[in-house]
Amino acid sequence: MQNYVYVVGDMETKEAAVIDPAWNVPAILQVLKEEGYRLTHVLLTHGHYDHINGVEDIVKATDATVVAEARELEEFVYEGMGGLVIPRSSLKKTFTGDRFSIGKTLVQAIVTPGHTPGSQCYWMRGKTSSEDVVVTGDTLFVGTIGRCDFPYSSPQDLFRSLSKIKKLHDETVFYPGHDYGTKSSNTLGNEKKTNPFLLAKDIEQFLQLVRH
Repeated sequence: MQNYVYVVGDMETKEAAVIDPAWNVPAILQVLKEEGYRLTHVLLTHGHYDHINGVEDIVKATDATVVAEARELEEFVYEGMGGLVIPRSSLKKTFTGDRFSIGKTLVQAIVTPGHTPGSQCYWMRGKTSSEDVVVTGDTLFVGTIGRCDFPYSSPQDLFRSLSKIKKLHDETVFYPGHDYGTKSSNTLGNEKKTNPFLLAKDIEQFLQLVRH
């Protein structure tokens, strides 16, 4: 399904997080081992199966803490669509603005409903804005956006969520949840100039694009 799985590591402390682990857990664990990192967190952008089907095996192998938006964690990940069987002690519910650290790397959760009710992006702050990155899951892709036609989706919410992401610095590089674009990542500044959904001036224009 052309998923991206990301490993984020602090080079000084050698602590790491994996974002949306799925499909090939042995390869993820091998990368961590080869690079000498200890996995402390599993960060979930949302609860769809193609983004979380490796979580149980990752937690069993590393005892990492699973982080997701509060509602998403309960309704989609733990008891719903994902149906994970992991200890509740391993779960961390987050809300917009919540911050936590991977080693000395500061991560801020940005709740971005639309694709699912509890979709969430992870903003990692660099020493300068040009070093900032944000992992957007299925909220924003290069050249397009995530689907919002599921029964539980909301294009109105997605429009508002994209407005949050657009407020980040133009130099911020975003990394999407799937390889659906012409390249694997982009700066938000470039994306705001080329992505028709980010160019929509108002909700009515956005909804028209979604319908077509």
